Amino acid sequence: MDVLRELKDACSTGTLVFGQKQTKSSCSDGKAKLILVSMNCPEDYVTELGAEFSGITMYRVNVVNRELGAVCGKPFPVSAIAVLDAGRSKLFSLKSNL
Repeated sequence: MDVLRELKDACSTGTLVFGQKQTKSSCSDGKAKLILVSMNCPEDYVTELGAEFSGITMYRVNVVNRELGAVCGKPFPVSAIAVLDAGRSKLFSLKSNL
């Protein structure tokens, strides 16, 4: 599966939350079903999120935060994304790689 292509599809047809604070908040609210993090997302954030929300699938994409933001059509770097609704994409079929 081309994760970046599926992510673009999810951006246009689904519901995503961008940024570390918003992602953590979505996890706390029980809305996040999948967390995507960039290659250069701070390791302590990833470890803390994984420990606190072990029931949520976490997937590290193979791009840095600037590229991840660009893929999502954002004019800013994005290091963490919470997927609330994948829309037409197949993102929910991803298995955790962290």
